[in-house]
Amino acid sequence: MSLRVMIVEDEMLLALDLEDMLVQAGYTVIGQASDMGEAVALADAAGGAVDVAIMDMNLARGSNGVETAGLLRQRWDIPSLFVSGNLDEGTRSQAMQWRPVGFIGKPYSEREILMAIRALAN
Repeated sequence: MSLRVMIVEDEMLLALDLEDMLVQAGYTVIGQASDMGEAVALADAAGGAVDVAIMDMNLARGSNGVETAGLLRQRWDIPSLFVSGNLDEGTRSQAMQWRPVGFIGKPYSEREILMAIRALAN
């Protein structure tokens, strides 16, 4: 069974690039969200059937990726893979409470993303 991935990224070109990369690798992308509200709506529409959220730290409309990851983890037990240019120690420390599957800095390579996602399937 293909992993079901949600992309939470406010930069549309990056989100589209991630989606193309994941679909070509055989994963199911349930949708893209640019802020917390959209991410919650996507998870709700999927009935929480999401294996991982690829999560940026700074989202649209003042949303915070750590808070969004926390809500997804608490409500549906959806883990996050943080992909961001803002991965300082304080931010990582704050995110760790939500048991993320990992952290990848921007700019990232396709290989880094796919290796992190593949690790979830095993």
